[in-house]
Amino acid sequence: MFDYIIGTVQDKRDGIVVVEAYGVGYEIAVPSSCVTELEIGKTAKIFTYLAVREDDVSLYGWTDRSQKTMFLRLITISGVGPKLAQSILAGMNAGDLALCISRGDTQAITRIKGVGKKTGERIVLELRDRISKEYGTDGGIVASFITSGSKADEAVLALMGLGFGRSEAEGNVAAVYDEGMTTEDIVFRALRGSR
Repeated sequence: MFDYIIGTVQDKRDGIVVVEAYGVGYEIAVPSSCVTELEIGKTAKIFTYLAVREDDVSLYGWTDRSQKTMFLRLITISGVGPKLAQSILAGMNAGDLALCISRGDTQAITRIKGVGKKTGERIVLELRDRISKEYGTDGGIVASFITSGSKADEAVLALMGLGFGRSEAEGNVAAVYDEGMTTEDIVFRALRGSR
């Protein structure tokens, strides 16, 4: 129903921001990364999803469209509702999650609070083929789900600063990426792999 809302951030607290647009204050559930990113009194564009249930109507939001795209994929999985999907995205950004899914890394996914082994396996099983079909290689996944400030994004930018083209940098990062690595580790391994 709402693709996004542009307005002034009036309030923010743990997992919630209030954005005023045309005299209406929208209370939006957002990941913690969005709460820290947004500033009270500043204009923000929040991509949104309206969840309607018998006993609840909630508005979920993100500052990046790739987060919304991943959220919409997650809620198609049996047992993953909007609250759990938002919790997953609070624990891992969309780019990192897409890479974990494409590689079948259920261990990294189950490290997220609230995600058990069965749910992690179901996420990989149900989304792996879809992500691979839509984006082909891991490099395509990085390009499609990369979020500003993520470790993968920082590593790609660092490689580009060293003279790599964007697609080459994304491919090299995707080839070596692991959730537990620091940005420096990713860059170092990507450089070693490019020789």
